[in-house]
Amino acid sequence: SSSSAASDVYKRQAYLKANYPVEFMAAVLSYEVNNTDKIANFVSECQRMGIPILPPDVNRSALKFSPERTKAGSEAPDAIRYGLSAIKNVGEGAVQAAMDDRQRNGAFKTIEDFAGRLDTRSVNRKMLESLVKAGAFDFSREDRAAMFSRLDQVLSSAASMQRDRKSGQGGLFDDFDLGAKPKASASQPAVAPWSMDEVLVFEKELLGFYVSGHPLDKFRGNFESTKLTELSALE
Repeated sequence: SSSSAASDVYKRQAYLKANYPVEFMAAVLSYEVNNTDKIANFVSECQRMGIPILPPDVNRSALKFSPERTKAGSEAPDAIRYGLSAIKNVGEGAVQAAMDDRQRNGAFKTIEDFAGRLDTRSVNRKMLESLVKAGAFDFSREDRAAMFSRLDQVLSSAASMQRDRKSGQGGLFDDFDLGAKPKASASQPAVAPWSMDEVLVFEKELLGFYVSGHPLDKFRGNFESTKLTELSALE
C-alpha cells in the first residue's frame, strides 16, 4: 500500500540521516539548490547537528552541496561545502563550465584568471557580482569591495583576451600572468572595505544564511552581561 511504501521511505531516510549525516544533509540541500529559503532552514538543521557549512569557493565547491573532509586523517566527511549553483544569480551552465576548466587547467588564481579562462557567454557581471559578494573568491586574499569595484575592468580584459584567442593571437599573451594580484594606482584608487554589516547583508541575500558572522555579534557583550537573566532561568 502507499502508506507502507511511505513508511519504508521514512525509515530509509532516518537510517541515512543517523548513519551518514553529512552525505544525507548534502543531498537534501542539493535537492533544494534553487530555493534559498529552504536552504536556510536546512543549514540551521545542519548547525543543530554539528555539521559545519563551508562557504562557497570557486576552487573547492562543486555544482551543488558536497561532503568534505576537513580533519587530517579522517576517512569520513565532516562538513558540507556550499554549492556554487545555489548562489543566487549563478547559473548551473556557467558553474559547470568553470568546474570543467578547473579540472583541465588547475585551480583559479584570481578573479581575473577565472573570468579570462571562461567564455564571456558563461561569465557575466551579475554572476561575478554574486560570487564576489558570497565570498567565492576569498581564497585570493583580496578584499571583496576591491574586487567588486573593478568588475568592469575584469570583464573587459577577459573579453579582449577571448577575442585574441579566437583570432589566433593568444600566443602573444602566453607570458601574461592572469594570476597576478592587481596593484592600486592613480587610475585605480584604494577602495574602502565593506563594513561587516554590509558583508553579512550580501551573504544572507545570496546564500540564505550568514557566513562571516552574525549581525548580533556586536551586542554579544551585552547578552553575556551578568545583569541579564536568560529566559530559560525564568519560571
